[in-house]
Amino acid sequence: MRAAPLPGSNSESIRRDNLSVVLREIHLAGQRSRSELVALTGASGCGKSTLLQLIGGLDHPQSGEIWIDDVCVSSLRRPVTMRRHDVGFVFQLHHLLPALTAQANVELPLVAQHTPKAERHKRALEALEAVDLADRAHHTPSELSGGERQRVAIARAIVHGPRLLLADEPTGALDAASAALVLQLLDDLRTERKMTVIVVSHDPRLGGHADRLLVIEDGVVYRVDLTKMAVDGQVTYRPKRSAVAGLAKLLPLMAGAARPEAEQ
Repeated sequence: MRAAPLPGSNSESIRRDNLSVVLREIHLAGQRSRSELVALTGASGCGKSTLLQLIGGLDHPQSGEIWIDDVCVSSLRRPVTMRRHDVGFVFQLHHLLPALTAQANVELPLVAQHTPKAERHKRALEALEAVDLADRAHHTPSELSGGERQRVAIARAIVHGPRLLLADEPTGALDAASAALVLQLLDDLRTERKMTVIVVSHDPRLGGHADRLLVIEDGVVYRVDLTKMAVDGQVTYRPKRSAVAGLAKLLPLMAGAARPEAEQ
């Protein structure tokens, strides 16, 4: 196996006109009818979060187009409307409002959509039930554990029924047990709610849930074949820079966790 750059990638310098080019010539595609979990990794500062922001309409590319189904996100004059309906965000920190209960925090995206109060309550409780926290609906963040706060943040991200969920290091601030629970939850939700989930993470356990593993290096996205890695037990993808050399140890762990049955 060799992780090959996606079509259109090249080896040109990542600096032009005294500006740093974080991402370049990236071509990604997902299957419209498939609930998919995509793992995205790479060295710190390589552009992982930037890519999520571009996909979610929080930032604008200097060139190229970004599409979600039939909508060209990069050409929208008001991408906030698209985000309110089609995209959910989960970050490393939960960003819950401390004065509000879990239920009230989860309702916030529906408030932005001007959803009637009774409907907001109903959907927020359903979202909390989906993350197994319905019994904590009336607790404030200070009364919840770190893992519970992150699960409330996930409930808030899915309450409006997005087609796409973007998670940026969602387990980075959690202990091992809570992190494992969050990863399993994201895996379950993408199937139950038929949505695409893109997760930025360095957690090797993510490989046990991912359909695709992507690595960013020098502004280029590389796709790693998890199945072949599990069969070969080898990593033929070799990072070019010492800053990402640690990935050579991380990728086998992700691959081995992802497809253990392939070794039989």
